[in-house]
Amino acid sequence: MIISLIKEQSTKEYDEQMKKEYGSMEKLEKLLEKTPENTLYFDLQNWKLLLENPEEPIIKKEVIITDKISIGENEIQILNIIKNEKPKSVREIALKIKKDPANINNKINHLAKEGLISFKKGLKNSKIPTLTYDKIEIAI
Repeated sequence: MIISLIKEQSTKEYDEQMKKEYGSMEKLEKLLEKTPENTLYFDLQNWKLLLENPEEPIIKKEVIITDKISIGENEIQILNIIKNEKPKSVREIALKIKKDPANINNKINHLAKEGLISFKKGLKNSKIPTLTYDKIEIAI
């Protein structure tokens, strides 16, 4: 099974991500001078290119080849709820699909382990499930 995980970003989002990671383009250039054979070169080149073409969307694609992932109807339903309804908790998802919260929690943790979702911190240490990618393509 081949799973393609696709994330689309605007140039503004990418710029903010790079600033958060490196501080500024100048800091990244100085860091690259100290370690010239580093993969940071690609980050710098991409950053410059994208700032020169701000209207271009950035499409990141990660490909996973596996025969171990198990995604059934419940998991797809969970992913759709997370994408379309932005639930604030695992319990909210369980209520929407009328399933036991413990069972849904197991399925959500499995999706997180597979890298399909992540969690943000919510109120009172709750976990807010969010999609890691905008689009998931599965080829069998």
